[in-house]
Amino acid sequence: MKNMIIKPLCLLMALPALFAAGCSNNDKSSEPAAEPTTVAAETTAPTVATEPVTTMLDDIGSTMDSAQIDDGKVSFNTLEIKRNLTEIESNLDNYAETYGFRGALYAKVGNDFEHHMEKGAANQGAHLDNSIYCGYYTGSVTKLFTSTAVMKLVEDKGLDLDSTLEKYFPKYAHAKDITIRRLLTMTSGIPNYVDRESGMCLVPALELKLGTEESPKKLHSAVLDWIFSQELREDAGEYYFSDSNYFLLGDIIAAESKMSYEEYINTVISKPSFLTKTGFKADDSTARPYLSDARSAVLLREGVGYSSLGLISNVSDLLKFIDTLMSYQILSPDSLAEMFKDYGNGFGYGAFINGSRVSCMGKIDAFSSKLSFTEDRSQIYVALSNYSECDPNFIHRMFRNYMVQYRN
Repeated sequence: MKNMIIKPLCLLMALPALFAAGCSNNDKSSEPAAEPTTVAAETTAPTVATEPVTTMLDDIGSTMDSAQIDDGKVSFNTLEIKRNLTEIESNLDNYAETYGFRGALYAKVGNDFEHHMEKGAANQGAHLDNSIYCGYYTGSVTKLFTSTAVMKLVEDKGLDLDSTLEKYFPKYAHAKDITIRRLLTMTSGIPNYVDRESGMCLVPALELKLGTEESPKKLHSAVLDWIFSQELREDAGEYYFSDSNYFLLGDIIAAESKMSYEEYINTVISKPSFLTKTGFKADDSTARPYLSDARSAVLLREGVGYSSLGLISNVSDLLKFIDTLMSYQILSPDSLAEMFKDYGNGFGYGAFINGSRVSCMGKIDAFSSKLSFTEDRSQIYVALSNYSECDPNFIHRMFRNYMVQYRN
């Protein structure tokens, strides 16, 4: 499997050496401009597409991909794929262009089709183009990292998923009623601190309370206070997608590991997977958000997205993460099997499950993401965008529907 990851990265090495700094630079005579640690929003975006674009389909949209017949267990006619590589690549490129994709994308089907593309500006003012090395806020892809960290604590520290939250949040009125497992499976009944129906922003009361606060510690505490002040939903015990669940898991990880959540992710996931640009703070290589919204941009503040939405990564790192995770270098086969079981509504621990296909979709401010892979890694799709009108998930569905003709 290591060869699979090396192959696309070797292909990309043939691109101009200016990728090495993190994002490509159209102006070779100028150095990339230094970025602030907090990514500033762009109020205007470069022209992206003349065609209408789709509405973003994020985590809370369809629990299954549109190509429901493709559960990741199918095989493909490799000979036909080889014969039609140019056509397949052209079709994927056309989907991306027609639907206004701007960002970095990688797709793999079987052993013969691998394709990558980089489109649009990561930072138009600094003449930086999007690339597989640019950092992007990934939204709910964060949840897969969080659930992986929880399962690592199960293996290494004996964490009991059926223990209640009382140990970690003793003052929380509903702590005795909720287990760690119910947080993982989105069945706790805890209301969502993110208002997804109004466009991925904070719920109004919390938004008002945070105001212009920038301290990560104070922001984090304010989110916790809001979560603890809420009554459970009437349908507690049933599936309800709430970012609050994975926000609380971050603090449980910190308590059990005796590290900060971010340090533990770096220790047990980033370092073993050799992830060089994955973390929770923006830097020079982090793409700027185009057509950012002031209300949704609050989620980008450190301490707000946190263990539910706050991860920054790039395509190169996510490919390495998939390879390391699925080759059992982080977790055992039993732990992965538990993570990737459908516990209702197609949701496992931190990801949607369709047969052997694992999928994460994210939306946070202008950023959007899609990560999808089969357990045997014969199909992989990773797409990250910093343009608000892009929908990497829709492009993936279009491409999968197109590839049905090559199934055995």
